[in-house]
Amino acid sequence: MRRSPDLFAEKKRHHTGCLVYPLLLLFVIGIAVALNMINNGRIQVKTQNVTVANLSDDFERFRILHISDLHGNEFGANQNTIATMLKEYNYQAVCITGDVCSKSGDYTSFLKLIDLFVPKIPVYFITGDEDPLPIMTSAHGSDEVKAEYIIAAEAHGAIWLDRPQSITIGKSVLWFVPESICGLDTVAARETYSARKNELISSADQYLPEQAAQLRAIDYHLSVLDETEESLNSMKNGDIRIVLTHHPYTAETLRTLQQWGQGERDFFRGVSLVLAGHYNAGQVRLPWIGALKAPSSAAMPHNGWLPEDSHLVGLSTVQGVTQYISPGLGVSDAYAIPLRLFNTPTVTILTLTARMTF
Repeated sequence: MRRSPDLFAEKKRHHTGCLVYPLLLLFVIGIAVALNMINNGRIQVKTQNVTVANLSDDFERFRILHISDLHGNEFGANQNTIATMLKEYNYQAVCITGDVCSKSGDYTSFLKLIDLFVPKIPVYFITGDEDPLPIMTSAHGSDEVKAEYIIAAEAHGAIWLDRPQSITIGKSVLWFVPESICGLDTVAARETYSARKNELISSADQYLPEQAAQLRAIDYHLSVLDETEESLNSMKNGDIRIVLTHHPYTAETLRTLQQWGQGERDFFRGVSLVLAGHYNAGQVRLPWIGALKAPSSAAMPHNGWLPEDSHLVGLSTVQGVTQYISPGLGVSDAYAIPLRLFNTPTVTILTLTARMTF
C-alpha cells in the first residue's frame, strides 16, 4: 500500500492575522482621522464669568466674544457654522487676538468673519506673529501705510486696535488697549521716531521710494502716539481696562512690566483683564490629560511636555492680573504637529461681573 506523501507532512499555517490586523489598524486610524476632521470643522462656544473688582453697574454682565487664531480657516460657507452656533448668545463687543490670515496671507475668511458682526457690534482686532506685518516700511507701489488686510478689515467695519479705544455706557468707560502700549515710554518713542524722521529728511535720498515709505510709516506712528497719549491722559481710576495681546503674558514678563511701571506709569495696576491667544490650547490634546506639549515660545519647564492648562488656555491669574487665553480656531506653525487633535475649535463669551466667581 502506497502512503500518501502528505500524510506525515506538517500542515501549512494560514497567516490570515498578518493581513487582517494591519487592515483593522488602518481602518481604525481612518475612522479616527475622519472623526477628527469632522470635529475640527465644527465650533464650540464656551462661556466664562470674569470677576472685575469695583465694576460699575453700567458694565455688570457686559459680554465680550473672544476669538483667536483663525489662521484663514472658513467654517461653513461664509462662516455660517460660527454664525449658527452664536445665534442663541448675546454679547456687546467682539475681540479678535491675532493670527487672522492664512499661511499664504489670504484674509478672505477673516473678512467673512467680520461681516457676521458689524455694524451692530464693534469688532476689535490685533495682529499675530503669523500674520503679515500690519505697517509697511518698504516701497510697495502705493502711498498706503497699512497692509492690505488691515485696510480691508477696516473697510468691512472692524477696528484695528493699534491705539486705545473706548466704549461708554452711562457714566462708565471701558477701554480696549493694545499690548503695544503696555510698558511704552511715549516720550522716548517720540524722540526715537522724530530723530529718524529728521535723519531721513536731511538725507539726499529722501524722495526715493524706500525712504518715502519709511517717512510715511514714521508719520503714522507719531500720529498713533498722539492719540495714545491723549487716551492715557483721559483714563480714570474707575475705568475698565482690557488689554489685547497675541502672546499670553508670563509671570516674568508681567513682573518686568510692573517693576518698570512703578509710580505714575503703573499701567497694569488698573488692568481688569488680558485677552490672549497663540497657543491653540496646546493644539494636540490627550483625552482626560490635556495638552501634549507646549510650543518653545511658551518657555515651559521639562521642554514643555504635558504642561498645565493654566499656562496655555482658559482663565488664570498671573502676577495679580487676570488673563484669559483663547482655545483658538486654527492651527499654528508654533507646533511641530500641524493639526488639532481632540481639540475642538472654540470661541468664548466672557461675562464681566463684580461678583466673585469660582
